[in-house]
Amino acid sequence: MNDKRLENTILTLFFTYGKSLKTWADVGSLDRELELYKRLAKILKEVNIVTYGGRKDKLYIKSLGEINLLSITWYPNLKWTILNLLLRYLPQIYKSSILKTNQIKGSEVPLWFKKRFGKKLIVRCGYLYSYFEKKQSKNKKIISNAIRLERDVFLSADISIVTSSWQRNIVIKSYNIKPEKIRVIPNYVITDVFKPHPGVQKKYDLIFVGRAGSQKNIGNLLKAIQYLKKKGRSISLLMVGGCCYDNEIKQTVDHYALDVTFRGNVPNFDLSHILNQAKVFILPSYYEGHPKTLLEAMSCGLPCIGSDVVGIREDIEHMKTGYLCKTDYESIANAIETVLSDESLQNIIGNNAWKYILKRYAIDRILRMELDVIKEVISK
Repeated sequence: MNDKRLENTILTLFFTYGKSLKTWADVGSLDRELELYKRLAKILKEVNIVTYGGRKDKLYIKSLGEINLLSITWYPNLKWTILNLLLRYLPQIYKSSILKTNQIKGSEVPLWFKKRFGKKLIVRCGYLYSYFEKKQSKNKKIISNAIRLERDVFLSADISIVTSSWQRNIVIKSYNIKPEKIRVIPNYVITDVFKPHPGVQKKYDLIFVGRAGSQKNIGNLLKAIQYLKKKGRSISLLMVGGCCYDNEIKQTVDHYALDVTFRGNVPNFDLSHILNQAKVFILPSYYEGHPKTLLEAMSCGLPCIGSDVVGIREDIEHMKTGYLCKTDYESIANAIETVLSDESLQNIIGNNAWKYILKRYAIDRILRMELDVIKEVISK
């Protein structure tokens, strides 16, 4: 890059509240989440990450490359967490050129340092905290707190980053943010890892990757497979991730004797080979932010079925880069049957999806966008 502004820049990233390197390692996302910052560390003067796993995070220090680890214990009392940072890492934070959040939750900590020490702040929002809380909670206090925190950090940030245009529009309208202060930088895909593997045997009809929870609509996915079974069509499903540890899902599978294989959490870089073992990827969620698993499946050239909802429809163009369906089990079943029955359609939307990801979400492109924001902030 040979840019003196970048060569003199120290970036400090703050994890989501309470999260640690172990958290990422346990769900298999450690390599993926670190990759961007490993690349930034080769360009900037320094990259630090503030994590909340305490001494246990030092077990993963070899995974960090040139990134510096600033690990403390997270305390429910925000003042104790900040005091812990002050006592242990004040020199590193004070000399930082830019502080950055990984999500809105936990952004109170870098926001405190910005207000006390005048530090430049980039607020990154992978998903809209308040939007998800409105979907998941009926507790008005929880929702109100999420809105208050979002408003505070978005108004205080030098530049904010969201992962999609619909999120940007909501933030601008909800908090009266100047449009030039908020950028869309999508989630990245490491396309050298996530790519088609033509020689891999297709062992499964479908693959789902993700956690459990009502958002993911796994109940209707299993109901759709049961419905197709009654019609005489047996569907094999591979489930990967946190969903595999959910007792209700396992009980449903056992009760209806469905052909489901559970793999649990796997390292992210192993996921490409696993994705390529399936004919079709499916994500039937009620809503999403900017789902990384969908992007990675598309990058592997898989034909993808997704529900026609916010966070999915932005990347799946029906019958072109994927196949959209409604969230009820009959619509899901119809989509599964349609796509699995048409190999030509699978090839078309799978190939289009792969090209789409290469053009829009390859990590090299996202890295350039991140560097542009960093240069703008340090020039202010």
